[in-house]
Amino acid sequence: MMKILLLFFTILIMGHVSCTTDNVTGITGGSVIVTFKTPENSRQSPKSFCKKTDDECTTVTTAQDHLWIPDKRFSMTENKSVGFLSVLIRNLTITDTGEYKFKAGSKWSEDVTLHVQHEPCCGTLEKQTADLGGTVTIRCKYPETYKYFAKLLFKVQNGSLQTISSTRGATTGDRFSLNVNWQENVFTVTIINVNKHDDGVYVCGAFNTFGEISYNSLLTEVHLHITDPTGASDIYVIIIMSVCLTLLLIGGLSLLLLKLRRDESNGSISSPNQTNTRDCDEVCTTVYYENQTLESLYVNIKP
Repeated sequence: MMKILLLFFTILIMGHVSCTTDNVTGITGGSVIVTFKTPENSRQSPKSFCKKTDDECTTVTTAQDHLWIPDKRFSMTENKSVGFLSVLIRNLTITDTGEYKFKAGSKWSEDVTLHVQHEPCCGTLEKQTADLGGTVTIRCKYPETYKYFAKLLFKVQNGSLQTISSTRGATTGDRFSLNVNWQENVFTVTIINVNKHDDGVYVCGAFNTFGEISYNSLLTEVHLHITDPTGASDIYVIIIMSVCLTLLLIGGLSLLLLKLRRDESNGSISSPNQTNTRDCDEVCTTVYYENQTLESLYVNIKP
């Protein structure tokens, strides 16, 4: 009986330990942000983040000013005032699966196990366009395993991720609204009265927390481009007017050249006519005088 009780308590203890394991999930092609709270006495100590491999811990990144750095897969920032440390891993692959540790000074934190899985719904980069002053809807799919996670839409702002809209109630204004379709595993964020500041990079996310650690699994990256249809039409009008003026100028120059050629042609024809007329006058005058002379001679000879 004692052996059975001992075995029972051993299973309970093992189960409790397994429940405290900090497991984080991510999607291939997507990203993940892991955030944990640091002890107050270690907030001024240097921080680092590493991956355990064969009982060794290889440093992946140290604390930096910005979390979202385009040319880096690993980045980490620290908010010392509230004692939060956030690590971002971008463009996840299966090989990123493993155990990680945070280090504050000389002390290591508890292990965090990252599980990266492939989901056909997510891990992609999409592009959308919206007209200035119009309405746009960003569509975010999520896996079934994230069904009951909090849903968020972030925007990349000055090296950080700003929450635009969330099922947890966080939002940046009345222009944004979030709706969840539980049957299709999709949530959408609608933006009304679109302005030029809405142009940028958005990220669909799912949030989970346990103990001292929380994480956001970033599912889809959306690049939103804002266009100005009024400005585009003005450009088209300017182009059309420029083409018309060019054609009118070409036509006017053609007519002018044609007129000049016609005038030159008329001048070359009139010159011979004037010469012939002058020659004719001289001949006719000579003939007239000769006739007059002959007549006078005839009169004088006449008996």
